[in-house]
Amino acid sequence: MQNARLVQGIAPAFRRMFGCAQPTSLAKRTITTATAIVPPPPSVLRPIGSNRKVALSAGEAGTLNWPAPQAVRAVSPLSETIQAWVLDFETGNPFEIIDVQRDVFASQIRTDIMHRAVTYERNMKRQGTHSSRNRSQVRGSTRKIQPQKGLGKARHGSNRAPQFVGGGKAHGPVPRSHATELQRKVWLMALRSVLSIKYAQDQLAIVDNMAIKSHKSGDLMRYLKTNGWAPLGTTKRAASVMLLPFMDPDPEAESADELVDLELASRNVRGVSLMAANNAEVYEILRHDYLIIDRKALDLLQSILKPM
Repeated sequence: MQNARLVQGIAPAFRRMFGCAQPTSLAKRTITTATAIVPPPPSVLRPIGSNRKVALSAGEAGTLNWPAPQAVRAVSPLSETIQAWVLDFETGNPFEIIDVQRDVFASQIRTDIMHRAVTYERNMKRQGTHSSRNRSQVRGSTRKIQPQKGLGKARHGSNRAPQFVGGGKAHGPVPRSHATELQRKVWLMALRSVLSIKYAQDQLAIVDNMAIKSHKSGDLMRYLKTNGWAPLGTTKRAASVMLLPFMDPDPEAESADELVDLELASRNVRGVSLMAANNAEVYEILRHDYLIIDRKALDLLQSILKPM
């Protein structure tokens, strides 16, 4: 009795779902013609985690009409440039304020990348001329110094063995190259980090021109003390300044003679180094307290270090 009531309650739901006709009675029900099963109309679905409705496509009832993927690009709220003073090299008076690239002088500081670059540069400077003589290169005879048996002593051969005085060196150093490899992009990232450190610590100075009128070291030291780049008075502490001007690699160029006096004056000053901007090194910049560059060197560094 309960099963019959259950069937009578479920039957109308099946008839509405499959579109069947209403029979007169369950006992006298006969199937006259085959009724086609019509699928339900496509409903409006919602993607998981979204409140936006996405309708089924007209062609296929089992696929979703997802929107086309679009490239998402992060936009930095910071400006692309930062400001810096341009100073006079001899007097220290400011000329003007210029815009420099943020990606070069205010980039992310990576100490791990700088460590890799310093290790790479110092390995390249190692001479690798260390050498020692092994047992085949030292002076001495190859005669067996004592019989193999009968003396109650250890077995020995030539007196050029490493355990004897005057013998060869076992596994000693040999001349070789200590150079290692480093990707250029990694080295450029380290150079950007060094320049960013100098800019953040107010140890970077941009001058209009480094051409001086005197070749004397005393005049150069007076310029450095005037600008505050060298200690004042008769202190024993030496200056720590890295001069990084733009030097034309062509010795016959007109601009090659402009920095001759600066090169002569900086030779005899302890703690002052002079290096061309196209030969800049991460280790040399880190080794000095102050970094001085001119306008041409600034343009060169920005053109090389600007990330793609």
